[in-house]
Amino acid sequence: WGPEVGGPIIRVFRNTLATGEPYISPPFTEKRHDLGIEQTYEWETQRVTLPDGQHGVVCYFHEVTERAQATEALRASQERMRLAAEATGVGIWEWNVLTDAIRWDASMFRIYGIEPTPDGLVHYDDWSGAVVPEDLVDNETILQDIVRRCGQSTREFRIRRRSDGECRWIHAVETTRANHEGKAEWVLGTNLDVTERVVSAGALRDANRLKDEFLATLAHELRNPLAPVRMASEFLRLKGPAIPQLQWAVDVIDRQTQAMSRLIDDLMDVSRINQGKIELRREHVALGEIVHGAVETSHPLINELGHELTVTLPPRPVIVDADVTRLAQVFLNLLNNAAKYTDRGGQIALRAELQGRDVVVSVTDTGIGIPADKLPTLFEMFSQVEGALSRSRGGLGIGLCLVKRLVEMHGGSIEAKSGGLGKGSEFVVRLPIVVEQTAPRPASHDDGGVKSISSLRILVVDDNRDAAESLAMLLTALGNSVHTAHDGEEAVAAAGTFRPDVVLCDIGLPKLNGYEACRRMKAQAWDEKMILIALTGWGQDDDRRKSEEAGFDHHMVKPVEPQALMKVLAAIGSVKARSDLLS
Repeated sequence: WGPEVGGPIIRVFRNTLATGEPYISPPFTEKRHDLGIEQTYEWETQRVTLPDGQHGVVCYFHEVTERAQATEALRASQERMRLAAEATGVGIWEWNVLTDAIRWDASMFRIYGIEPTPDGLVHYDDWSGAVVPEDLVDNETILQDIVRRCGQSTREFRIRRRSDGECRWIHAVETTRANHEGKAEWVLGTNLDVTERVVSAGALRDANRLKDEFLATLAHELRNPLAPVRMASEFLRLKGPAIPQLQWAVDVIDRQTQAMSRLIDDLMDVSRINQGKIELRREHVALGEIVHGAVETSHPLINELGHELTVTLPPRPVIVDADVTRLAQVFLNLLNNAAKYTDRGGQIALRAELQGRDVVVSVTDTGIGIPADKLPTLFEMFSQVEGALSRSRGGLGIGLCLVKRLVEMHGGSIEAKSGGLGKGSEFVVRLPIVVEQTAPRPASHDDGGVKSISSLRILVVDDNRDAAESLAMLLTALGNSVHTAHDGEEAVAAAGTFRPDVVLCDIGLPKLNGYEACRRMKAQAWDEKMILIALTGWGQDDDRRKSEEAGFDHHMVKPVEPQALMKVLAAIGSVKARSDLLS
């Protein structure tokens, strides 16, 4: 060794000899030329007593390559963790359960707005004093629980940052490390400031709530004017002269009000599905029954546009586990789309065939087709094939979004195909079938016409005078005795003097809303046999629940189909007639 190395070594030897203090050198690396590798060593000096009583120094050399490599790997890992924590903003802390010592890294001090300590040690109060009091008890309970069971936890809570007093949301994750006895010895945790995410999520929830409230209000406001139009057209159909032009006008009014009602229902359905508020009422039913119902409903539009429709079903009944109304809604939407987006005199085909344990239903048309770049987004909300200015076929771009979600709720899938613009379209719905082909429920056969009902005393309550008078005219034409009222207080008074068998009552009424009017009528002694029906533009599940709680016997959404209303009234009339006979 040269003097630059040998000099310090000689000084170490002399110090050990003089003082008796041992010395351990820092690790150093030397290349082993005989092995062609580098190895790490330490050397150590110790004073020894010789047989003659004199002191000497012994030097030991240790090969510590593996230990040095492990130490360097640990150091590099800790450095990477530190850099990752700084980059992501994650604070890391540890708690020695046995000594109660708590140590934070630099990010923890930054998150809590506390001046760092030289050794990173903090008091429990530094943490607990920053946690919002309403969240502190739950936090302490969770920490005590994971220590007791040597478990893990993930949660979010609020703190009041010490530096500026600002309230922040913290996402916390903790895990425990046990000793040889299986008891928690350490708690290791991370904290991350997620205030922006929580605030954004809250804003999104508020926006969704406001959107739902807006949609419900919009639906109510749109349904209200449709109700008198629908009833007036039915009255014209029933009492108007048999003039072809008049009947044509009535048909047009019916088709357009029904189309408007479907648009409103589709809009509300998408909102309800997004909130998980739609539950399917499933039963084993023949697919053919569902298809025929959809075809029958779509026929007026298909015929109006001069299209030719062919329907091909398997030779034997195919049973599916489905909500009849919702699955019919799927096929009706596809048929109506095919009709709207096909130029007059086109061809539409609905074909169903079995493929293994599935039934595949395709709806094809010779219409305007779909560009290839539109196919991937076709089932998204508000997606349109045509531009807003060039679109002439109508629609809000929500029908296919609703169709896709309803099909998926039935455990199926839907795919759109097209050769491009001008080459028609095909929509393929795949649904699981019921393998055990049990007998489905019998199909209902209803000619859809308004039937005569038993003579009833009916009170119609609606602040929209057109709605009240048009409904009253139709009910009177069908042989009922009808009285009208236009606010809640007038309705309660009229019920006391008119003593109706049935009350058809709107909810949004002046002076006294429909719920309270219903409660007051139900509280009267003469209400024993009176049936109250909510007839309203409010159609959300919560609206139906409120109606039931107020005492309404039925809840029907405007514009109600006359046939549906007459069925309910006919049933009430039948019960009344039997009761009159018995009395």
